[in-house]
Amino acid sequence: MGGNTFSHDAFKKARAQHTQDGASATARGEETVCRTGKLDPLVDPAEYGVIRPSRIRLKERPDGSFVVEVGTSVPTEYRVDTTGSMGDNVDRALAALPQLCDLVAEMLPGRDPFYCASIFGDLMDRQGRGFPLCRGQFECEAGKMVNQLTLMHPARDGCGNGGEDPHYGFFASAYLTNSYFRRIGLKSYDFTISDEPVHEGLSDRQLVRIFGDEVFEKVRANGHELDRHHLPDNRELVQYLLTQAHAFGLLVEGRRSSLRAGWEDMFGKEHVIMLPRIELVPHVMATIIGLTEGAIDLQSAVDFLTGREIGKGEAHQVVDAVAHIPLGAQQTLPNFARMPKKGDVFATKTDLWPVDVSDSAPKADEGGEPSGGWL
Repeated sequence: MGGNTFSHDAFKKARAQHTQDGASATARGEETVCRTGKLDPLVDPAEYGVIRPSRIRLKERPDGSFVVEVGTSVPTEYRVDTTGSMGDNVDRALAALPQLCDLVAEMLPGRDPFYCASIFGDLMDRQGRGFPLCRGQFECEAGKMVNQLTLMHPARDGCGNGGEDPHYGFFASAYLTNSYFRRIGLKSYDFTISDEPVHEGLSDRQLVRIFGDEVFEKVRANGHELDRHHLPDNRELVQYLLTQAHAFGLLVEGRRSSLRAGWEDMFGKEHVIMLPRIELVPHVMATIIGLTEGAIDLQSAVDFLTGREIGKGEAHQVVDAVAHIPLGAQQTLPNFARMPKKGDVFATKTDLWPVDVSDSAPKADEGGEPSGGWL
């Protein structure tokens, strides 16, 4: 996998390679669907094994052991609405990618941020023949992230403003993610950007449509118990996701008065953020991560943000918008202070802990998850 991290030069090169001036960032993905009727496999939720892994990067040494190349991998999944007025959100996400990666890296010193981009729409868009979810892979390198974003297929016009279906993305994050970070007792990060309510209820038929015929077998193989005949409602689904991720709904202001209440019913008030403006998504995400990790506090967050393409006034707006989240929540979790760091040595590639961690650390097969095949 290598020890490469996000590079601005690699981003510019990949963007020039995969996009054309004046064209949508997703022209490649839309052309692929037009030509084949299918999503590119890299962003098809039913492809690449369905389960999205996020691994710690290890390099084999001459003696057969493995050394940590960068640090503990920290996965962040973000999904954006691409219907109606938000149809150009992939273009926004692509343009903001360098800023997002720079800001988040400062909040996670000594660690290895990974990102999984997703987009969602409405199950009824294009008379049910569209793609309600595109889901990429967890990546850390600019070229791979740009490639996947440009292969997405946004819903665009959609079927009006009656709600969308991001809960299939919640399902993917909760049940179809296998991350090293979660396995050592910590929570990943999960963000949903939207300006619409959420339709109620998962459908087993739609889960098969989106994730493939073996979706329920994949869920079980990933260590989760789920009865396809008694699927969780939206609130139950999000509450389960919150046991594994610091998950937040980032909502665009001004859409409708009832929007916030519905999202708060699913996520709880502490996990719903009203965005000052959509262009501040990178600042909001990075600030949430920093506050959750304890890397910054509410006072230092303003200083951190000021001058990062926003002034002090907008920095205060961002901090005010997120001030109600559970501050320092990551720090309270098991093993926060014991995360492997660059240079730590693992005896084998499938071990959960490096060799110099206390024998009292939990074993790889504890907690009901599969003990092998995830690295």
